[in-house]
Amino acid sequence: MSSHTPAHLSPAQAAQIADVSRWTIMRAIKSSDLQAFRDNKNLWRIKADDLNAWLSAHPAQCAHTVQEEADAHPVHTHAHPDPIPKETLELARLKAELEAEKTLRATVESDRDHWRELAQKLAESRPRKWWFW
Repeated sequence: MSSHTPAHLSPAQAAQIADVSRWTIMRAIKSSDLQAFRDNKNLWRIKADDLNAWLSAHPAQCAHTVQEEADAHPVHTHAHPDPIPKETLELARLKAELEAEKTLRATVESDRDHWRELAQKLAESRPRKWWFW
């Protein structure tokens, strides 16, 4: 089971859905334009409703390219008048859950193998005398 509820996205997932960079999402979080919270693993999580509200309130934030201060190229903006479709959010949620489950499975299998190895070493060792007389 994943450590967050299904409607919560990581900044990377939110950036992918919003078609912006992760840094744009992080700047919006730091400036309190985008509501987010930290979960019990100290990772940022964003509610899908908050992401939709941010996208509708800040269409100018959604840029395909970021203009550096020294760069003279114009910025190409991409407005998001429509909220994120539920299918897209569901797909992102399922991908996040699958990754969390894969990570959890790998951790559990590694832990199991470690304990199995310890048990085999104990079973192969000769019995010890627990008394000194």
